[in-house]
Parts: sequence; C-alpha cells; structure tokens
Amino acid sequence: MNNEQLVKNERNVGADIIRCLAFFLVVSVHFFLNSGYYYVAVEGPRMFVMTFMRNFSIICVPLFMTLSGYLMRKKELSVKYYKKLGKTYLTYVLASVFCISFSVIFLKEAFSIKKLLFSVLEFSGAPYSWYVEMYISFFLLVPFLNLIYNNIPSKRWKQFLVLVFIIITALPSVVNAYNFSFTGGEWWHQPSLSNAYQKIIPQWWTGIYPVTYYFIGSYLSEFKPKIKPFFNVLLIFVTTLISAAYSFWRSYKINFVWGDWCAYQSLFSVIITTLVFILFINISYTCFPKVITVLLKKMSSLCFGAYLLSWIFDSIFYPILTERFPKATDCLFYYFLIVPAVFVCSLLLSYVLSKLQFLLEFACSFAAKKLTAKSKK
Repeated sequence: MNNEQLVKNERNVGADIIRCLAFFLVVSVHFFLNSGYYYVAVEGPRMFVMTFMRNFSIICVPLFMTLSGYLMRKKELSVKYYKKLGKTYLTYVLASVFCISFSVIFLKEAFSIKKLLFSVLEFSGAPYSWYVEMYISFFLLVPFLNLIYNNIPSKRWKQFLVLVFIIITALPSVVNAYNFSFTGGEWWHQPSLSNAYQKIIPQWWTGIYPVTYYFIGSYLSEFKPKIKPFFNVLLIFVTTLISAAYSFWRSYKINFVWGDWCAYQSLFSVIITTLVFILFINISYTCFPKVITVLLKKMSSLCFGAYLLSWIFDSIFYPILTERFPKATDCLFYYFLIVPAVFVCSLLLSYVLSKLQFLLEFACSFAAKKLTAKSKK
C-alpha cells in the first residue's frame, strides 16, 4: 500500500468517526429537547453545564452537512449519481413504517391507509425526518454546487467563497441579535426582553446555511488544513465555552431563548464544526486494529437509519425519566445513561432495517431481471 492509499484509508476512518459522532450528538440534542431543559429558568452552575453540552451538541447536523461536502466534492451530474437517491428514500420509507408501527402498537394511535400514505409523502412518518426532506433537495443540487466550487481557479478565491457564505448565513446570528430601541441599557443587560432585533447586516440568505457547510467540507477535503491537536481541542473548548456563556447571558433567569446565535446556522456552530472536523480528519488511525475500523465503518453506514429510528427509543425512555425527575437539572446525570442507550439501541434497530432493505432490494432486482429475460423471449 502506497502513502496515498494509506492517507485515503485514514481519512475514511476519520469520516466514519465524524458520522458516528454527529449521530451521537443528534441523540444528545434530543436529550435536551425531551428532558425539559427548555422549560427551566437558565441560572445556576448545573444549567450552565447543560447549556455548554447543548451548544456543543448542536453541531450534529452541521457535521453531517460538512461531511457531505468532504465526501461528495467530486460527484458529477449523471443518471448514476441520482439513482443513489432511491436507496436513501427507501431507508426513510422503511424507517417511517417502523415508527408508524410503533405509534399504532405501543402508543395506540389510529392510522388509516390515507394517513399512512400522506405521512410518508409529507415527511412526518418518521418524526425526525425533516432532515430527509432537506437532504433530498440538497442531494439534487450537489453536482451543481460542485461545478461552482471546482471551477473556481485558485485556493484564495475558494477561501473567499467560503467566507462570503459565512458572512451571509452565519454572521447575522451574532450581529443582528439586539434591540437598540430599549433605553437605559436594557438591550445589553436584558436582551431577552424582546425578540424584535434590529438588522445591521443583510440576513435574507441565512436559510441556505447547508450550502455554507457543504463548501466548508469541500474546502477541507481539497486542502486539508492542519491544527495541532492540543491547540485544536483547546480552541473547541474555548469557543464552546464562549457560545454557552453567550446563550446563558441571553436567557438568564428565563426559559432558554432559542435564537440564531445558538442554532445550526450560528457563527459559533460554524467555528466549532470546522474545528471538530479538522481534528478528526488529521488524526492518524494507523494504530487502530482492523476490527475497530470495520466496526466504525459498519456503524457509520447505519447512522442515517438510526437517526430516523431514534425517535422510537426517545419515546420509550424519556417519559420514564421525566416522570421520575420532572426538573431538567435533575436529569443531567442520566444523560450519561440514556444518550448512549438510545445511540446503541437505534443502531441495532437500524441494522435490522438494513437487512430488510437488502432483502427488498434483492427481491426487486431479481424480479426486474426475470421480467427483462421474459420480455426478450
């Protein structure tokens, strides 16, 4: 194996770890959603710790989007490329069937055939499938995004491309976040008094933040910038700490205020996502036993299905947790039990789904070959 192949293999391991980490952070974000965190006044050391954990976990979706740019930078416009979307959609449909079956059998919800059909079509069959709706359209755009990125002639101009997208999608999250109409300094001391913020810079394009992460991933794939691991980890910690302190200040003594500054398109999220990505793609994985790399590859392949199926285990575990501990801060220590449990259970059920999907794809392929052979006679 030459050096180029070795580096490629190492990068793949890093990509697998990033995908698994992104899914773990999805489960982590849902912990805060389901444990009542957003309905408790933001004050005290324990809530600060939870805010720190929450703001780090919010990079889950940005990591997935950045990984798409990292891995798909060279995809070209072709029928073969678009055919791959069918497998993604089939995974979503099967996950929806699993989730709907759970709702009917265990949650005693009523489902008609019409409701079942439309819940799949409108991307509500699997309650966490908003990402699928976004990703399908995003997948269609990827070859055209690659034409833009790959035809920019120099590294410098590609840096400008990334910078421009950060300015139009992420920078407004921390600049257009104040109401200067208040007198007496309330806009600074109590920014949560109003969510009507004055615009200082344009923010019309903030909704296309997935493209920002895609171009960041493309840039990291092509140029592979390096930061010393210790300094990288320190930067991640400090940036997350600043992000947590900022969110804590914005919501102090009231329920958590979910603004752009702590969402997927946040400037903080962009910085933390990029640093985490650089950390994992530059680590050497040559010392990993083969069994570990194989396991990571398999887990990585199951993450998409596991993400969609994780709602089932959220619906099982969190009602038990919140019944015993109604206050979110009392749930903090159970994070280290429930989040890994949902993570593992979702991957295991995704494995079952993948086997079912394999059987369906095999059956369809076999039937198609039989029909083709019959038509030729």
